[in-house]
Amino acid sequence: MIVSLTRHHATQSIPYELLLLADPYQSKIDEYLSYSKLYIAYTSAGDRVGACVVTDLSKNAWEILNLAVEEACQRQGVGKQIITQIVHLAQTQHIQKLWVATGNSSIGQLVFYQKSGFEMHTIVPNYFIDHYPEEIVENGIVCKHQVRLVYCLSKNQ
Repeated sequence: MIVSLTRHHATQSIPYELLLLADPYQSKIDEYLSYSKLYIAYTSAGDRVGACVVTDLSKNAWEILNLAVEEACQRQGVGKQIITQIVHLAQTQHIQKLWVATGNSSIGQLVFYQKSGFEMHTIVPNYFIDHYPEEIVENGIVCKHQVRLVYCLSKNQ
């Protein structure tokens, strides 16, 4: 399945049902959408298969705040293609580092991001306890800590 990314425009509806697959709180999504860029992934047939929210951290660093793939399209390489295209877009903008954060309980996401070229960088203790209103449990594990991963686009990093 070939996937292409298109920048979302303010006049289009926000695909909450898709973004909620990666972040369970619409209020958090609304908050970061207010200062970020939303990209929608489509197949060559025009079917929506994923989304990615990216924000500027600095003049040479971006952060992926949300990466979601339609459930029926998961484990088919869609997420990897989205990452590849975001990396390419970052390179054209002279971005040196691409960051992403996930939870300690997000086993599949930790594997996915590392296979996609990200490296573990920092653990932020109790992030999800301090910033989310309800307990999050994934894979039978309470999500407490944020795991930050980085993809270095510059060879010198």
